Amino acid sequence: MRLIDPLKIKSEDLPLIVFSDDLRGFFAWGIRVHSEGNYSHSMLMIREGTFVTQGGTYSEIPITKYMSNRYRLKFWKIKGLTEDDKSRIRFAVDEDLAQNWWHKSYDFLGIIGQLFKIRRLNNPKKYYCSERVAKYLRLIDYLKDIVPLHPSPSKLNKLFKEIPGMKVFGYWFAD
Repeated sequence: MRLIDPLKIKSEDLPLIVFSDDLRGFFAWGIRVHSEGNYSHSMLMIREGTFVTQGGTYSEIPITKYMSNRYRLKFWKIKGLTEDDKSRIRFAVDEDLAQNWWHKSYDFLGIIGQLFKIRRLNNPKKYYCSERVAKYLRLIDYLKDIVPLHPSPSKLNKLFKEIPGMKVFGYWFAD
């Protein structure tokens, strides 16, 4: 297990996919149980010092918000990305970040659908955190047919273990 300092990640290592788990949150616990996995949230890191994350709205936040003993983080790197691939991802993320608050808001209706295992009960114009990450990964040619449209964070993490082009970049947790 390679422990890293997220504040020392350089731009040449980006983009990275980041999985997090809120070790104290009831909602996070529910996601882990429901998805039978170890992570309750996924984000993207496209710039040094920040994560792009789907909370109440889709936004870019300082990494330090996740650097407490409440969270553990796992970073995945996509091997072999071209500069064109990196630009496509950054452009798509920035385009989504520029949307109005309504377009960036969370799919709260989908929470009810997930709770009752009715996948169709959601807003098809809204995204969960892992659906946004999947959307960007599908911009990469060799991943577009591998990454599903509606994965959970845990499903993405499990899938990455099977894809030769994915590599664990490192882990972070407070001691």
